[in-house]
Amino acid sequence: MKRFLNSNKIINGFYLLIHGCFLLSFLLVQGCNNAKAISIDASSSAIGALLSDGNFGVFGNFGDAGGTSPAATSPVNVSLSGYVNVTSNDLSLTLSDSTDSTTQTLALTANGSFSFSTELTSGDSYSISLDSYTQGQSCSISTNASGTAGTTGTATIVCERQLAIAAGWKTSSGTPVLKLFGVDHSASPYSVTQNLSLTVGGSPSSVDPELVWNGTNYLLVWKSADTTIKGQYYDIRLTAVGTAFTIYTGTGVTIGKVSATYNPSGEFAVVWTEAASTRATKYQRINSTTGALVGSATTIVSSTVTNFYNADVIWNGSLYYAVFRQSTGNFTNNSLTIYSFTTGTATSVKTYTATTGSDSLPLDYPSILTQGSNVWLFYSQTNTDGSGNISGSTLKNSKNFQTTPAVMRTEINPYGCGPEGGGDQYMISSAAIASITNLLISYDSVCADVGGTYNEVSDLPVTISSGAAGSATDYSDSEIGAGGGGPSPSQTMGSSITCRTNACFISVGNESYDAIYLFDPDFSGNIVGGTSQIYPTDASGIQNPVTVIQ
Repeated sequence: MKRFLNSNKIINGFYLLIHGCFLLSFLLVQGCNNAKAISIDASSSAIGALLSDGNFGVFGNFGDAGGTSPAATSPVNVSLSGYVNVTSNDLSLTLSDSTDSTTQTLALTANGSFSFSTELTSGDSYSISLDSYTQGQSCSISTNASGTAGTTGTATIVCERQLAIAAGWKTSSGTPVLKLFGVDHSASPYSVTQNLSLTVGGSPSSVDPELVWNGTNYLLVWKSADTTIKGQYYDIRLTAVGTAFTIYTGTGVTIGKVSATYNPSGEFAVVWTEAASTRATKYQRINSTTGALVGSATTIVSSTVTNFYNADVIWNGSLYYAVFRQSTGNFTNNSLTIYSFTTGTATSVKTYTATTGSDSLPLDYPSILTQGSNVWLFYSQTNTDGSGNISGSTLKNSKNFQTTPAVMRTEINPYGCGPEGGGDQYMISSAAIASITNLLISYDSVCADVGGTYNEVSDLPVTISSGAAGSATDYSDSEIGAGGGGPSPSQTMGSSITCRTNACFISVGNESYDAIYLFDPDFSGNIVGGTSQIYPTDASGIQNPVTVIQ
């Protein structure tokens, strides 16, 4: 540290002699020869006081040539949430200081709290713009995109994954079709960002797509033939990752509905049913990073007399649950059964049956969901009059496989359709977590009679704490062009639901109008902004459409 002691220094044209007195070039002060010498640290408040002008007008400000104190500065802070940076594309921001016309950029690689590198002079006005980021998600500066340095709070940037919809159907000429859509739901009207035509690879009776997100990639699963299940990974932008791979090939079998779920330990599980001389329900585990098969296809249950249909699967945090319909004879003995597994042999968990008179009622189209520590099961029960005549259908739910499932809604003759002449009636459901208080269920009510097959698409909120169902909202008549004066001509084959921050979304294909639709109910089931037609009328026809939304 420098010290001024018994030395002469020239400062701003003045001589400073420290022997306890000052000597100016134009002023001679007598009587200082016997003054006591002192030592003053240059960093001390004393020397600071001596050298400041102190309004004396004699000395200049040695610390600031302009004669003023440095201006105060303030950081500009930002927070980022919901961002998925899986393609090495940072989220880029630009800060523009409108007071001094300067700019600076900030690249964010992960969620968290950050600051621009250079602070702004307090009081300066500024704005923040959002530049590039990984596509397949929607990002916006929700609060404090502009303000004043030192007074405006943190700029909040929120991102959310866009919708991904897989749809499979056959054209009027019988050609199988597989489509993958990306939909930006951040503004109304919604915009289709991707419309991909995918190679099926064969001629299955039903393409039957399944789509699962694991936080990094989507796994798309479909049937390329009645004997073969295929898989393909896609990143958040719906860009293919690697090539399509075979999950399972059987000999002399007809594969039914295919379902899949994600296990955060690093794998997917795919479950399906198959008809053959020996019928079965099976599962196959898949490495969620490489797509490599983990082990071989494993039989959950098999039989030479029992038929299996419409399996669904979920991971509950410690094991997988698979649920599917069983029937023997000429559908005279029906049940819905649940098995659990991790690896190897599956374990029977629960079986549900229902009867009316001498009739064993079909329990079918299960949809299973994990919510916190709860496992929810939704399914359709086809009702009869006890003498074999179908009288309607009921949507039921079982929370944690309760002994007596709860009734959610019963349909007797939707759109005036009463099952006649050996017709059928059932509900195909899909479930999603809407909020901390509600689940939301979408379902098709399917009714067949002598005039044809008719459907209505509806949703139904369920209170998590009690399991009680709220009021249903029916969309078919007002939203997808159902006709009046009799049964609806809408023909759908199962809607699919997912939820985001502000609303839920239901995808559904309509065979009557050859189109794919998107509904946007709020968490209580009421439609928010109307219906979007994400795939317009197909001149080639849409027969037996199946959609799944993530």
